[in-house]
Amino acid sequence: MFKKTVLAFCISVFLSIFLLPFSSQAQVNSGDFGLILNGGVGTGSSMYGVILNTTNDSSSTLGVGPGSSFNAGFMANFNIIAIHSQLYYVTLKDLEWEQEVSGVDRKFKTEGSGHFWTWDGTIGIKALTEEGDMGYTHLYVGFRIWKVLREEDKKTVDGVSNPLYPPVKQELTGNGFIVGIRDFSTLPLGSISLALQTGLWLYKAPLSTFKQDGTEIDTTADQNIGFGFEIGGGLAFEDIGLSTIVGLRMDVQATEIKLPLNIDAVAGSGYAQFFFAVSKEFGF
Repeated sequence: MFKKTVLAFCISVFLSIFLLPFSSQAQVNSGDFGLILNGGVGTGSSMYGVILNTTNDSSSTLGVGPGSSFNAGFMANFNIIAIHSQLYYVTLKDLEWEQEVSGVDRKFKTEGSGHFWTWDGTIGIKALTEEGDMGYTHLYVGFRIWKVLREEDKKTVDGVSNPLYPPVKQELTGNGFIVGIRDFSTLPLGSISLALQTGLWLYKAPLSTFKQDGTEIDTTADQNIGFGFEIGGGLAFEDIGLSTIVGLRMDVQATEIKLPLNIDAVAGSGYAQFFFAVSKEFGF
């Protein structure tokens, strides 16, 4: 059901982006009210892991594997005040990592599936705009929630399967605040413009619930940090408020937690994705 809902949401967003450019509208950034719809897909790597016994100089890292992604959202502004909503969804597949065991480096791999998603709801300012120019700088602060669902079917160590390893299902959620900046700049070249999109964000959204095989585990969250960035370039058709961007986006977060029996651990997730994104801007 969730996959069908996500697919329907993506289709509706992309239809809006691709069909609405042909409707009549005022020039971008020409009035008090503006609206930007955006959506995109990506491919690259995704990360996840719960690292145990971190106080014992654990050398383990987050598991890394291939993943794909999509994102969709909008930004609406009245004058310089802007509200923004963005959903980012990344798949988790087979994950690999190295860990030192009794002084020997071992290579671990888990085979499975899952996903990591984030949603941001923010308020800020849309500044440095000019009539007919799609460029802007967006400074924002707001709320972030995230969730990880990971189902592991098989685990191997140095290529050898562990038959005693049972299938595991883990579900983690967290929430907190985020601050960031995004800049979209254009360089006119006749009927089209070159576009450059950059962004940087920091957030503190610690783990709030941790479930394993459907049972919630008592945890105490300590320190948490998350950050991300994006950089991309492409083309902008400013007469109709349409842009296409290709680039790289990365986001990673980790929370220090205390598990039962006073076990220290770190739970983390993230992604590094090459993306293709389309946005449609309206001026009113």
